[in-house]
Amino acid sequence: MNPLRDPRFRALVVGQAVSGIGSWCALVAIWGYAAERFDADPWQVAILGLTWTVPGALLGPFAGIPTDRFDPRRVLIVSDVFAAVFAVAMAFSGSYWMLVIWSSMQGFAKSFAHPAFGALAPRIVDDAQLPRANALLSTAMQVSIAFGPLLGATAIEASGARAAFLIDALTYVVGIAVVAPLKLRPIERQTNGTAWQDALVGLRVVRARPGVMRLFGVAIGVYVLWGSGVTLEPLYVRDVLERSPATFALLQTVFGVAMVAMGLVVARFGDRSTSATVVAVAAGASGACLIAYMWTASIVVAFAGIAVWGAVTPWFTTPMRTLIQRATPADTHGRVFALDEALRSWAMAIATGTAGIAFGAFGNRGSALIYGLLPIAAATWALRSRGMFARSAVEAGPGAQHAPRIDAGAVAVVPGDL
Repeated sequence: MNPLRDPRFRALVVGQAVSGIGSWCALVAIWGYAAERFDADPWQVAILGLTWTVPGALLGPFAGIPTDRFDPRRVLIVSDVFAAVFAVAMAFSGSYWMLVIWSSMQGFAKSFAHPAFGALAPRIVDDAQLPRANALLSTAMQVSIAFGPLLGATAIEASGARAAFLIDALTYVVGIAVVAPLKLRPIERQTNGTAWQDALVGLRVVRARPGVMRLFGVAIGVYVLWGSGVTLEPLYVRDVLERSPATFALLQTVFGVAMVAMGLVVARFGDRSTSATVVAVAAGASGACLIAYMWTASIVVAFAGIAVWGAVTPWFTTPMRTLIQRATPADTHGRVFALDEALRSWAMAIATGTAGIAFGAFGNRGSALIYGLLPIAAATWALRSRGMFARSAVEAGPGAQHAPRIDAGAVAVVPGDL
């Protein structure tokens, strides 16, 4: 059954697309606002970029506790309310540091939304529909990469950066409107310890499942790749391709469009795309795409490489999310996905900070090899790991049983099937 037949799920997909577009619109506005109104230098712009990633890294599994103690719907609503308020506050910031403060506050609000979003799909669709639902929701968010910067640039050009922030606030209202009517499947909860004990459960759940640990290992390689691209790609376009920022924007649009188109294909494949093998191969292919993308000064190769990179990405993101949801107890999804978000934030922040040094020292070819080979190595390690692809909960089809629960106060953990 196609989850899009449910009008509430259709509204959720549309709402997530709108919300994601608003976030990218605001990100463009932050950079423009800081540079034009407050004359921010490159380091100050970089600080603003970190305000969206550092909160998730600092909070770690703690950001997932509200999702598991209450439910993802409530957390998403509260998070979006605060994010909307902070978006309006950014629109009326009177100084650079006030902009940093409000952006950081929005970053903290969004860090609670990420694990809630990861826990949402298993609570609103049947297990048989889970891969397709995840693919559609991921594709909705990926639409933002293709169209969010364009909307932000258009809004800034027409009415200034303040308009882009207000658009962002309105999109959060849309997100609240589509999430509020959702009916979630009830689950048995085991989140009655202290905040520290509950946070440790997410770590123990992952540690007790070697298959999930390996998925996270593969993911770190991909997250480093993504973080390096934030720095390497604009430098490559400027210094190697010798093209304008408009070319860089067009490359990102091609990446986003390819990702959205392939996301719909992944949704059609459903369970046939949901395996750890697919995740590992897609991760390795992502690294190869970066190398091919940045290896020469050919604009044709650059567009071809980034298009393939975009097309490969949904084969990594969607199956991984589904595998983690099926392999871990539903009442720990918030903390598990919060851990994933923390790893992503740390990996991307470190890679973003070091990629410029690598580009200066080794050029486009050397830096592409350094960061491109990381996910390739991680994928090779995973593919060679004994038991990674066993017929267990991580690769089971519809109806897979979750591995044993881990009590919040337990000292020892009992490994599950993974």
